[in-house]
Amino acid sequence: MAEPTVSDDLTGALTQPPLGRTVRAVADRELGTHLLETRGIHWIHAANGDPYATVLRGQADDPYPEYERLRARGPLSFSPTGSWVTADHALAAGILSSADFGVSGADGVPVPQQVLSYGEGSPLEHERGLPATRRAAESGDRAVVERVHRETLEGLAPDPSAAYAFELVGGFVRPAVTAATAAVLGVAADRRAEFGALVEQLRPLSDSLLAPQSLRTVRAADDALAALATLLAEAATDSRDGSSGGPGSSGDSRDGSAGTAVGPHGALLSALGVTAAVQLTGNAVLALLARPGQWRELCERPGLASAAVEETLRYDPPVQLDARVVRTETELAGRRLPVGAHVVVLTAAAGRDPEVFADPERFDLARRDAAAHLALHPAGPYGPVASLVRLQAEVALRTLAGRFPGLRQAGPVLRPRRAPVGRGPLSVPVSA
Repeated sequence: MAEPTVSDDLTGALTQPPLGRTVRAVADRELGTHLLETRGIHWIHAANGDPYATVLRGQADDPYPEYERLRARGPLSFSPTGSWVTADHALAAGILSSADFGVSGADGVPVPQQVLSYGEGSPLEHERGLPATRRAAESGDRAVVERVHRETLEGLAPDPSAAYAFELVGGFVRPAVTAATAAVLGVAADRRAEFGALVEQLRPLSDSLLAPQSLRTVRAADDALAALATLLAEAATDSRDGSSGGPGSSGDSRDGSAGTAVGPHGALLSALGVTAAVQLTGNAVLALLARPGQWRELCERPGLASAAVEETLRYDPPVQLDARVVRTETELAGRRLPVGAHVVVLTAAAGRDPEVFADPERFDLARRDAAAHLALHPAGPYGPVASLVRLQAEVALRTLAGRFPGLRQAGPVLRPRRAPVGRGPLSVPVSA
């Protein structure tokens, strides 16, 4: 069946005007109507054959067939949702690295394709180098992450009534990543449960910018963002004042980590970092368990954990796309894009570009060019937390492989809906 023809004319797009105000400033009726109408527009375009609109609906466990439909349309195609979309690695790399593109418009105002605005301006716009977390390369951070992951796995209490050993994501990965992030950020031990609950409420936030969530989910995320910023600010103040004891002091509850002063954007980045690390780890384990020989190889050679992380970032990354706005009129793939045009880089599809990667559909621990992927791009919103995301996934894989060399999937994988941006399992039952 031939692909439907899609016009490149922006005037032919059917989009929803931006909300115009922050989530907190809008009454439930107006916000709920905005979310429902935007979702309806996506369903209409998807029903008419637009693959990007189908991706935005977030109803499929496997979005990669839609990415290939978009790739078949050429290096740059226009979606009637109002976005220009690319799956081309070379074009995507140029967009992500160019100062001509930003997360929001030059004036900081959300564009129609951005569903919501949390806080002021774009929630993912930040000063590069914002210290949302300390550098994960620091040996102290690695030691903390390794200890927390090990203790979390050792503390697993299998459910004797279950037909499997434990649930991978909820039983190990999410608790370990969340607790380790809190420790690195200097959150006191008695507030880490609160930190974890807030981060969980923020899990759908990156998806909600492009795919409308329920009114309840949006309200919960908005409240959680404000509460998390307050919690982290208090953690930073306590650390500076020494009210919980300095590193190494008697009764210290901070694992030797110093708090970091962060505002709402720093809180958001911290939450996004947790979610990305959980999703990256889940995707890596699923890819490895689907290829038992490669899981055994990782167990025999734990040093391959970092290679597994990079290959997962290429093959099935936790952040599937990166949306940008044209800030300076520019030409892409022979088309002139005006200021304010919305451009979506399908980083997941770029990782499987056959012009760059040989046999791109194959997951391969020995792939030499895996790091040429574009996931967690340093110039993008996840840049400040990318090193910690990688570290957490690497440590989680090493810890699992060392403890459970016979690990295997023991039931169906549960995945979220309305999640076109973040990709990772919600639940993976495993046996050991």
